[in-house]
Amino acid sequence: MSPSDIDSTIHISDEITSSEITVLQVVSKICDRLDCCLDKRGPVIQINDELLWNAVAQLKYKGTRLRLITEITKENLAYCKTIMRYFDVGHIDSVKGNFGIVDGNEYLGNILPMDKDSQTNLIHINLRSFVETQQYLFDMLWSKAIPAKDKIKEIELGLDKEFIETISDATEIKKLIFNLLRSATYEILVLFSSVNSFYRSEREGILDVLREAVERGVNVRVLAPTEDDTIKDITHKKLVQRQKQIHIQYIRKPLQNKIITIIIDQILSLSIEINDDMQKDFEKSTGTATYSNVDSTVSSCASIFESIWIQSELDKQNKIKQVYFQVFNGYELKDETYERTWWNNKAK
Repeated sequence: MSPSDIDSTIHISDEITSSEITVLQVVSKICDRLDCCLDKRGPVIQINDELLWNAVAQLKYKGTRLRLITEITKENLAYCKTIMRYFDVGHIDSVKGNFGIVDGNEYLGNILPMDKDSQTNLIHINLRSFVETQQYLFDMLWSKAIPAKDKIKEIELGLDKEFIETISDATEIKKLIFNLLRSATYEILVLFSSVNSFYRSEREGILDVLREAVERGVNVRVLAPTEDDTIKDITHKKLVQRQKQIHIQYIRKPLQNKIITIIIDQILSLSIEINDDMQKDFEKSTGTATYSNVDSTVSSCASIFESIWIQSELDKQNKIKQVYFQVFNGYELKDETYERTWWNNKAK
């Protein structure tokens, strides 16, 4: 035991209200950070503690770092969303234990009762070696936790389990496209396999939804075929609004497969076959679609997108080089040396 541990204390109380150290007393002293772990019933029970949440709100206002690990389920989803106003929340399946670590110096254990009618036991420990171990365990759990927004999206979109779905109804496919684009949190990747598929998307309002995504801070990248510079200029104007631009690369080489690919936040992919590219209507041109959250499927689609993106960037650079050489072709350029004499008035 280190010298600093000799004066450390352990307090155990059967009732919080009669304890030497209450939760609110400890929370009120927090300076830097508060790390908490709650089981899946924790958010439901704690959210009704008005005094505690008023204290937490004050910590948030002061800039205190607040982190919480819990299991997010359909049953406690609404409560977790409320907690996210104050805490950075991470999800771990079947996490157990109810405890908090204050400033890396104090440990509060078994804060929550098993139900509203159960007696609450509070364990308060400031033994340094013990608290450091608990902090290490919390940090390890935090590194493995899924961000709450991703887990909530899985639950709300019904993506709790891996799936691959085949959709044949063109109307349902179009509805799914809009829902996916509007659900994106940080990234949308879209690959149009033909010029006509791009124009059909523009007529259906899909490009408007992409612009809306940019407005709310989503990174949107689009790969679009172009037959000539005129079409390229028209496409560029359609993708620009209010000085916020969708990142776009143009494909000059025709693609073998007529498929529109959409990737959302690197967790969802939608691949749409084009049956008749000459049709103006989306429903008449569209075949079946494959919708999936399987990691290997999504990663494969993303890899194809990135490969084409890199190739289109290289093609653009080669095009610039060609234009450069055409401009200066025929000019007899030679090296010239320029000299200039600098005068210092103070030296006179």
